[in-house]
Amino acid sequence: IMGGHAWVGVDNFGDVLWDKAWWTTVWNSVRYSILVVGLTFLPPVILAVLLDEIPKGKILFRTLFYLPAVITGLVVIYLWKSFYEKTEFGVLNAVVLSIPAIGYILIGLLLFFILFAFAQRLFIHRVYWVAALCLGVGAVMCTFMFRFAWPILTQDGAPWWQALFMKLQQPYRWLEDPKTAMLCCVMPMVWAGMGPGCLIYLAALKGISPDFYEAADIDGATFVDKVLFVVIPILKPLLIIQFVGVFIGSWKSSAFILAMTGGAGGTTVAGLHIFYKAYVFLKFGPATAMAWVLGFMLIGFTVHQLRILSKLEFRTTGK
Repeated sequence: IMGGHAWVGVDNFGDVLWDKAWWTTVWNSVRYSILVVGLTFLPPVILAVLLDEIPKGKILFRTLFYLPAVITGLVVIYLWKSFYEKTEFGVLNAVVLSIPAIGYILIGLLLFFILFAFAQRLFIHRVYWVAALCLGVGAVMCTFMFRFAWPILTQDGAPWWQALFMKLQQPYRWLEDPKTAMLCCVMPMVWAGMGPGCLIYLAALKGISPDFYEAADIDGATFVDKVLFVVIPILKPLLIIQFVGVFIGSWKSSAFILAMTGGAGGTTVAGLHIFYKAYVFLKFGPATAMAWVLGFMLIGFTVHQLRILSKLEFRTTGK
């Protein structure tokens, strides 16, 4: 559009295939998608189960969890961006600076043992690959929390038993550190999407007959067993539909990342890279090639999703 043009054939596609920066952004998109699916897919199910079990205040809790969904997405991003303020006056830094090293270690161990409980029950029922996945996620979460404790434990001049009760001295740069920047971009979506997803699953839980729970109690099933082998199998069609929606949404989040970090801290995903290439550097040819490559990469998964959805059977719950 700036004048002058030349026919390049398929050179743009060849350049994209050998562009390291492009494949780095694709990997960032994969990381972002994994975090979004992992944090916004199953937690609403657990939250719905817990809300279904509380004896009083159900309407109040449902309202509180749904309130973030009525806020505009851009407002949510800027609200959380203020939480991530890199000085000691930021909300998140104020919390982090008040927790001693032993607190991070205990939180990490708590998360690990929760997932270990799920993995143990899955292993007993011979669902080995899901059990291994739970153990892996638990180990990752424990390691993530231990990273906050490590700088405190390795301070010079302090023995480890005293360092356990010491706190961080410097505020954390959440949106600039590649170790936390991507997770920080996902958390606003988790916060805003937890309520609507929870209410959908909560409505579906009302269609599960109490006979299933009574039979599970007779067989000696624990709370974890009921979630894994009663709730999830019955809600499988809804879970698959939600998974498709969450996965597709995770690849259309360039605007949120642009508002949160602008691509800093290793958060430049494929869609944001295409936007910069086309509308900032005005290289429409390479940008179009990247868009086609990204489309072909996702079309295989889309076909697989359609095949899964075509095999689902939807039934109305009877009273």
